Amino acid sequence: MNRGLFLKRAYGILAGTFLTSLPLASLHSEDEENEFTHKSPVKTIIFINMEGGMSHVDTLDPKGNSSFSKVSSSIGGISLLEPFSKTAKQLKHVGIVRSTWSEDGDHGFGQYLLNTGYRMPEGMGFPDIPHFGSVFAYSKKQNQSKTYFPSYITMGGRSGRIGNSGFLGVPYSGFHIGNLDNPVNHLVPSYGKYKDERLVRRKDILNMMNDEFGNRNHSPQLKLWNQMVQAAEEFRNSSRLESFDLTKESEATRQRYGTTWQGKSLLMAKRLAEKEVPFVQITIGGWDTHNNNKAQISKIMSETDQGIAALLEDLAGSGLLSQTVFFLSSEFGRTPDVGSRDGRDHHPRVWTSLLGGGPFQKGFVLGESDEKGERPSKTAKAYHLRDLIASIHYASGVDPDASLTNSFGRPFPLSPKTAKPIEDIISL
Repeated sequence: MNRGLFLKRAYGILAGTFLTSLPLASLHSEDEENEFTHKSPVKTIIFINMEGGMSHVDTLDPKGNSSFSKVSSSIGGISLLEPFSKTAKQLKHVGIVRSTWSEDGDHGFGQYLLNTGYRMPEGMGFPDIPHFGSVFAYSKKQNQSKTYFPSYITMGGRSGRIGNSGFLGVPYSGFHIGNLDNPVNHLVPSYGKYKDERLVRRKDILNMMNDEFGNRNHSPQLKLWNQMVQAAEEFRNSSRLESFDLTKESEATRQRYGTTWQGKSLLMAKRLAEKEVPFVQITIGGWDTHNNNKAQISKIMSETDQGIAALLEDLAGSGLLSQTVFFLSSEFGRTPDVGSRDGRDHHPRVWTSLLGGGPFQKGFVLGESDEKGERPSKTAKAYHLRDLIASIHYASGVDPDASLTNSFGRPFPLSPKTAKPIEDIISL
């Protein structure tokens, strides 16, 4: 270890002792940064998180006990169910994993795994673990403008690790869009117009106060807040802000995606992929269907299906899919048996995920569940959720076997040792 790297890691250990909750400045050496990436065409990842546990047997994996009828897909011999009837027509552009599984039937544990690639017990030694989207955004930093613009954008739910960049710091944390009709607020004062000179004066006063404080208190927090203020100023003046404006799309396009927030968020994802924003996450909740299962799924997908189908169609038709990874999954599936209350319970033993784009093969089908949809079939291979995250890392140019240095000065493996990329479906 050279002297510079030793000092950086030593500083990280000391800083981590006192500031475990703060995203500190990068401690990575240039050699370390170069070693964790490889060549890939992927510039954007779109991740649709069906939060709450989407019932696989009612959506993507038809069985005799499904609550909906089967619909044919554009992959020969593969059927989905009515809630995904429009998406089924576009399935040929991506692939389907019918034997996703994990050990975690708890929402918090399952979402932790889905958003980091680590099981909760595996990640206990890393309190500053980043979301896998932040890792990808960080991997693309050499291609990004030197001025701040969000490299990780979230829509919908944002619980747990969603949007959390951990030790990678503020530039790679999630920028959340709460109102898709007005995505970026507070760019101008609510009381009307102002002159730029007024902002310059305010900035000068802030700098003076920070300098005075910094002369008396040597705190990493001050550097962090200065970085945040600078980022806010750069973002406010960015020429790329119009990418958040859905009114730039034609009325026909907006209607094709749908006027619900899900439709608008999926259209926003398409626009952000066009601008090569590295990571876009849409979290769609409501899937915890212990009761009223069929009606709830019908409601969610009546607002979502056409948007997913339109997104896949547009990404494929424009050629963007070759540089965009598409991933749709949940933290677990649902029990195949429906009780008298029309509900299904947590079921991590098997569920279905959609994955494709970038260097992934088109129209692949991996694994299958048993006749009832209760377990992976004995004749097919099962794929742990961590393997899917590792596959996304690998396909997107991130070496899942590499490590980065966290804010404690410790090496953080980007995937646990037990994770294995599914290289058979990836052409790099």
